[in-house]
Amino acid sequence: MNKDILDKYLKAGKIAAKVRREGAVKLAVAGTSFLETMDFCENRILELGGGIAWAQMGVNQTAAHFCPNEDEEGISQEGDVIKIDIGVHLDGWIADNAMTVEVNSNKYANMIKAAKNALKAATKLVRPGVQLWELGEAQMSEAEALGFTTVKNLSGHTLGQYKVHGGISIPSFNNKDKHELKEDQVIAIEPFVTDGDGFIKEKNPATVFMMKSNAAARTPYARKIIQEMAPRKGLPFTTKDLTRKFGKGTAALGLRELQRTGMITPHPPLVESSGGIVTQFEHSMVVQDKPLVFTKHQDDQW
Repeated sequence: MNKDILDKYLKAGKIAAKVRREGAVKLAVAGTSFLETMDFCENRILELGGGIAWAQMGVNQTAAHFCPNEDEEGISQEGDVIKIDIGVHLDGWIADNAMTVEVNSNKYANMIKAAKNALKAATKLVRPGVQLWELGEAQMSEAEALGFTTVKNLSGHTLGQYKVHGGISIPSFNNKDKHELKEDQVIAIEPFVTDGDGFIKEKNPATVFMMKSNAAARTPYARKIIQEMAPRKGLPFTTKDLTRKFGKGTAALGLRELQRTGMITPHPPLVESSGGIVTQFEHSMVVQDKPLVFTKHQDDQW
């Protein structure tokens, strides 16, 4: 891998790990504002010299893709199981990582442990030539060992420049995929573990979107959004990014047109289909004989 690109991954990973940890500490305290915490994480990414890829979260049955609107009043409550997912980029080279905290409770300690163990087990196998099903089998085995299962229709992925999902999925169960990892591929492994059925579905309106590179529009409302989000080069943006810039009316009209014409893709919250609680841990790494995990914080034990 080109040294300049590797250095950008390493720097982005260091920032992502730090912000993920700082955000998790805040969310683990009952009464913490979801909106204020996501704003804090975005501001910290910029303060530390990174580019914002995303700052998202999920609470209890919601696995991912929740980002609060600017009028969100949600706060962490005792017993909540909260996932925080932070993405940082430098010139489009992305570090993706996540972790789970439980608010003033240990009820789901074993499920949290299972997700950690699943990530650790899969990471140990990462090397050129390993087949994807092996990574999935390792994750599922760790989840089942503690009485849980993995979410089958969520997966890890390769990372590319300005590409959140680089084209290859990393399963969390044995899906029989015999594709092999290649040296210097950059991958994110992210087991989601649940006490539910192990599938997610989209639920509730989207607050996270991604825009196509060739996006065009007729109305000034939509054109404003395209112009504002074009520098993100396809990385996610949120409703609050737009309402704070243009106001709620313009944002709503522009989003409606861009969704209708297929210029943007909405990503609604992903909720466990049977109502199960979901835990998650994630690291990004470079595939080598010994994987180079570049989102590990000094306090991580996984």
